[in-house]
Amino acid sequence: MIEIIVHPHDKALPAPRSGRVPVHLYGSVGRSGTAAIGGPVLHVLSRIATPIDPVAFDFLSLSLAVTAADTFANRQEAADGWARDIHLKVALAEPDKWRPATKLLERALHFLSGDQWMLEITDGGEISPTPNARVRDRLDFEGMQSASLYSGGLDSAIGMLNLRAAGHKTVLVSHAYRHDASRQEDLLKRLNEPSVRLALHAYPRQQLDYANDVQMRTRSFNFFAMGALVAATLAQNNGKNRQVRLNIPENGLIAINPPLTNRRIGALSTRTTHPYYLGMLQQVFAVVGLGVELHNPFANMTKGEMILKCRDQIALKAIAWRTVSCGKWKRSGQQCGKCVPCLIRRASFHAAAWQDKTPYKAPGDDLHKALTHSADTDDLMAMILAARRLPGQDLLSWVAKSGPLPRDVAERSALVDVVRRGMAEVENFLTSKRVLR
Repeated sequence: MIEIIVHPHDKALPAPRSGRVPVHLYGSVGRSGTAAIGGPVLHVLSRIATPIDPVAFDFLSLSLAVTAADTFANRQEAADGWARDIHLKVALAEPDKWRPATKLLERALHFLSGDQWMLEITDGGEISPTPNARVRDRLDFEGMQSASLYSGGLDSAIGMLNLRAAGHKTVLVSHAYRHDASRQEDLLKRLNEPSVRLALHAYPRQQLDYANDVQMRTRSFNFFAMGALVAATLAQNNGKNRQVRLNIPENGLIAINPPLTNRRIGALSTRTTHPYYLGMLQQVFAVVGLGVELHNPFANMTKGEMILKCRDQIALKAIAWRTVSCGKWKRSGQQCGKCVPCLIRRASFHAAAWQDKTPYKAPGDDLHKALTHSADTDDLMAMILAARRLPGQDLLSWVAKSGPLPRDVAERSALVDVVRRGMAEVENFLTSKRVLR
């Protein structure tokens, strides 16, 4: 078992040793064998002009601890080189509220990452920062009605445009990793959009003798916590016993993300917005009393349908090609054009009969060449195989491999049908590019 101990006070952390990594929460890296996360977060949060919901701030602290564990727990120490046994010990400001939710959180994290988690919540955590009247660029949430995740991707851009077209005032929440932040800001500038936006960076840092894990399957857990902090703070300021919506814009095919091959079953296929996972997080919020309602407005829509039904077609056409969908974009700053998210994106433009001006590394006419001349074709081949199997596929059984489905027959049928329609978009696109016959 790998032990990750996360605390906001450096002196409260034990010495590092084999199989144990101390992590300074909201601090900096000290001794060799230690790590840190969330260094800039407190300063950014002090820009919020109203008091932050303390339970939501504890959730953010917990999520940063999870990100630290996922980043710094050495996969080489896992028995199979992948699924780790992680003992995460984290200090929170109000631990008694969170201890009843630990088993549910462990199950949610296992579903998300494939690792075995054991959470230990202790006292002594950081309390939520207070508003700083002297800081520049204060974030004023007055009049805001909801929070919306805003990644710079096509789905989140459509979500933002739909809300804006409806006159709905929302706080945009961004996980501002390198490359991401500049693209997120670029889209808003192109729209001349004066949005209220909270952008946070987990900023993991380490002095370890092994490489940190770049997979970070639990990244969305941290992203949702950032959004929940805003939504819960809005709920707190709007009165007791009120829930505020956290919009999580994601097309139905990616949300379900059925395994394209048997090798991709489980955590090898991301589950960041799967309805079962969102349901578990909603249960956690109910246990701890967090006034946040998780909502994916596009759970039953394909990406192509999202484009066609966007409520501001002019604005979307102006920025769609600048949005980012690629799973490998962070490594090079250019979208590859042949990973699963890129292929679904390209299929959506084709389904909507829109010209796709995105500058991919692998242009559309080169996909056929990529099959024989590229070393990185796993995703493309998996998509081709899945599309070929589609006509004779038992869709319900296939979709269920991604995770438990709703018991309600109508809800379950809607999810299966959106996967069918989404894969049909992919099939039509691959056929048009002569890589599927």
